[in-house]
Amino acid sequence: MDLTLDEHKLIVEFRRLGPAGRKELLDHVSLLLKKGESESDPPADRCPLDREEERPEAAKEPIFTE
Repeated sequence: MDLTLDEHKLIVEFRRLGPAGRKELLDHVSLLLKKGESESDPPADRCPLDREEERPEAAKEPIFTE
């Protein structure tokens, strides 16, 4: 299994925690995951925006004013 350096650090720090610290951390992660899932779904009264449409105001052309 290929893990990044950050992933290795997380595993090491998790193993250093006691049982209470592990439970607290896992509860917090579970809460964050649930929060992330609810934010990713648009509410029923709204439609998702199409992010791939062109935005001329964001073009990198210089604006000249006098």
